[in-house]
Amino acid sequence: MSAPGVRRRLACAECTRQKIKCDKVVPCRNCTRRGKACYRSPQRSRYLAATPTPRPQAQNASDADALESNLSTCIQELQATLRAVRESKSSTPRFDDRATSLPASPARDSTHTETGVVEASPQETIPIISHSNREATEVEDAATILEFLAWGRRKAQAYDGFDSRQDGPGRSPGDVPLDEGPNEEAIHLRLSDDSSSTVLQLLLPEPRCIQQIVQYHCDSLLWYHASFHAVVFQDEVDQFLHRDSCRIDSPNVDLQWVALLFAVLAGSMTCAPTAVAHSWGFGDQERCTIARRWFKAALICLHRADYTSNHSIYAVECIATMTSSAHMLGHSNSHSVMLATAVRIAQSLGLHLLGSGEQDTPSNIVRKEIGRRVWTELCIQDWFSIPFSESYLIHLLDFNTARPLNCREEEMTPLPDDEPTSMSYHRILYQVARLMPRLQDDLAQSNTPYTKYEHVLRYDTQMRTLAKHVPLWLKNTPLQPSWPRHVPWARHCLSISSAHKIIMIHRKFLWPSFTNPAFSFTRKTCIAASKTIVRECKLVAEEDGPILWIYHAFAVAASIILCLDMLFRSPSDAEHQGHRDLVQDTIAILSQGGPSMIAKRGVRILRLLSQAEQSRSLSEVGDRDEASSMSPDEQRCAIDIRKLVRAVCDQEASATTPRQVARPESTTSFAFQRREGNSDELFGNLLGPQSRFEIHDSLEDILFLAQNCGPGYG
Repeated sequence: MSAPGVRRRLACAECTRQKIKCDKVVPCRNCTRRGKACYRSPQRSRYLAATPTPRPQAQNASDADALESNLSTCIQELQATLRAVRESKSSTPRFDDRATSLPASPARDSTHTETGVVEASPQETIPIISHSNREATEVEDAATILEFLAWGRRKAQAYDGFDSRQDGPGRSPGDVPLDEGPNEEAIHLRLSDDSSSTVLQLLLPEPRCIQQIVQYHCDSLLWYHASFHAVVFQDEVDQFLHRDSCRIDSPNVDLQWVALLFAVLAGSMTCAPTAVAHSWGFGDQERCTIARRWFKAALICLHRADYTSNHSIYAVECIATMTSSAHMLGHSNSHSVMLATAVRIAQSLGLHLLGSGEQDTPSNIVRKEIGRRVWTELCIQDWFSIPFSESYLIHLLDFNTARPLNCREEEMTPLPDDEPTSMSYHRILYQVARLMPRLQDDLAQSNTPYTKYEHVLRYDTQMRTLAKHVPLWLKNTPLQPSWPRHVPWARHCLSISSAHKIIMIHRKFLWPSFTNPAFSFTRKTCIAASKTIVRECKLVAEEDGPILWIYHAFAVAASIILCLDMLFRSPSDAEHQGHRDLVQDTIAILSQGGPSMIAKRGVRILRLLSQAEQSRSLSEVGDRDEASSMSPDEQRCAIDIRKLVRAVCDQEASATTPRQVARPESTTSFAFQRREGNSDELFGNLLGPQSRFEIHDSLEDILFLAQNCGPGYG
C-alpha cells in the first residue's frame, strides 16, 4: 500500500492565525505590509498522524521515501521557526538599508526584501523586521520628534517588540518624577497617595493669599482654558475659607473640589510673572517648589477621592485646569493619560450630550454651561494632541454639545462675538481645533501623496479663513477701556497658536519640502509661521502677562524648523543669518523661563541643533559651490537625529534634579526689536488684512502658488 500524498501547508503562520488569505510566498504581502515576522509553522505530517505505524516488514521503498520527506520538511520548518524567534529577540538584528526588488521565487539562497536581507535555507526564507523603515520615519518626523522631546514626550511608533529601554528618537526624557520631595530627615513630609490630610493642609497658604492667587487665575488665566466658572468657584472658595475654616478634613469639603483648588493654585504659581509671585510672598526657589507640591497634591486628592469610580464634575474641571501647569512642570506624559481619563468621566456624566442650550432654564443654565466649557476644553486638548499618537478620542459624530455661550460670568446672557468676554478666545480656539480630526481622517483615507497634499492645502485654506474672520477685538485695532485685561494677551496667543496650527496642518510634508520642490509651498509657509511665532514670543517677553505654556512649546517648535531649514541652506544664503538670529533670540527667552521644563529642555535641544548647524556651516565655508550642489541624500545626512536625541537625553539625565532649583541661566543681553507695522511675512499680520494669496485645491498649482503668493515670505 502506497503512502497517501502529503500536501504541504504554504500559508504563513500569521495569516493562518488571523484566518486571512495568504499569497503563500515568504515573506507574504500581508506580513510585509504590517511589519510582521513571516514564517511557516511546523507542520505535522498527516501521514504520521493518520496512518498506523506499519510493521517493518510491510514497508516498501515508497513508504520510506515519504517518511524521510516528511521528517525533512518538519525539521526544516522547525529550524526556520527557531531562526525567526532568535531574530526577533536579538537586540541588534541585521539589516540592510538597500532597497531591492522582491525575488521571483521564494526558493532562493537569500530573501531580498525592501526591509532586509536574511540568509535562508533553499527550502525556506525567513524575513526580519528591519530598522530602515523606522529610521526613514524618524528622519521625516525630525521636527515633530524634537518638538515632543522638549515636552518630555515621545512620538508614537509602531510596536515591534523592541526593548523600550533602549535609546533612540522614540525614547524621551519622560516626566519629572512626582515623588521628588524633602530630604530624608523630613521623610514624613514626603507627598504620596497615603499622605494624610494634615500633610496636605500644610501646603495651603494663608486665606488672604489663597484668595489673591485664585483671583489672579480667574482674571489672567481662565480666559485661556475656560475649565470652570469663575463666579461659582470663587463662591466655593469663600465657603471653604469661612464656613469650613480652610480645613481640608472638614466633613463638608469634597476632596475632588480640593483637587481643583490645588490645580488652580498650581496654575497661577507656574504661569504668573516673577513680580506677581513675589507680591504673594513667594521667592524664586519657593515658587518652583510649591508649584510642584500643589500639582502633586491635586493628584493625591483625586486618588484619595477614588475619582475613577466616584465620578464628579470637579475631577474633570481639575484635570482640564492642570493643563496650564502640567506641561510647564514636566508632566506631559502622565497628563495625557489624565486627560483621557477625564474624557471618560465626562462622558459618564453626560457632558457630551448637553445640546445647544436652547432648552436651558435659569435654574440649570450655569450648571450646563460649566459642562459645555469643560467638555470644549477636553475636545481642544484631544484634537491638538493628534500629532503625538496619530489618533484622537473624541469623534465629531459622537457628541452634540455645542460651544459655550459668549457671556459674562455674572449675567450668563448671550453676547455677540465682537464683545470680548472670558469665553471669547476659547470659542475661537475650539473652531480651530475642529479642523484637526477632520484633517486626520482625510489623510488616513488617502493613499497617495498627491491626494494627501490636496487635503493639506484645503485645510490650510480653511485655517486662513478662520483667521481672517476673527472678531475685531482680536485684530490690530486700538484697545477699548471696557475690554477685559486679557485682550492683548489673547491677540498674541491667537497669532502664535494659529501659526503653529498651520505648521500642524503641513507637518506631514515638512521634511519632504526641504528637498522636493513640489512641496516648496509647505516649506515657505512653515518658515513664515515659525518666524511669526518667535517674533510674537519676543513681544510677549516684554509684557507683564502670564507665561503660558504654549509660548515656550511653540517657540521651541518654530526654532527647530528654522534650524532644520538652515541645514538645507548654504551659509551664504540671505535667509541663513536671519534664521540663526531668531533661534538665538528663542534660546535667550527660554533661558529665563523660570520653572518651565519645556524651556529648559528646549534650550538644550536648540543649542545642540545650533552647534550641529554651525559645524556644518564651518565645514562648507571653504567650498560653497559644493554646499550648493549637495544632493538631497547628502543634505539629509547633515544631521543625525538619533545621535542628537541621545545627546539631549544624556544631558537630561545629568541635569539638576527638580529638588535642586537652579538659578536661571545667564544669557547675553540683547534688545528685542518690535515688529514693524507692515510686515513682509505671510503670518506677520495674521489677524490684520489678509494677503491676496488664495490656495486652490489642485496640486498642479503648487509651484505657481509658491512663487506667486502675494507678499514675500521674508
